[in-house]
Amino acid sequence: MNNQGLAIHEKAELHEMLVFKTNCLNKSQVAQNMVQDTQLKSLLQQDVQASKQSITTLQGLLNQ
Repeated sequence: MNNQGLAIHEKAELHEMLVFKTNCLNKSQVAQNMVQDTQLKSLLQQDVQASKQSITTLQGLLNQ
């Protein structure tokens, strides 16, 4: 990639992924509060952490 940053279509695609991961995060957080099974709750917690990391990464890429 050159020093001029991201192209418009790349920023649009990153923004689309950011919206998707944010929706995933919200769904996992809501589901985590509703489930009773400890294993499923643990998986949802892992997904929440992974989604937060992905969101941070995508935001960093968009802010370049």
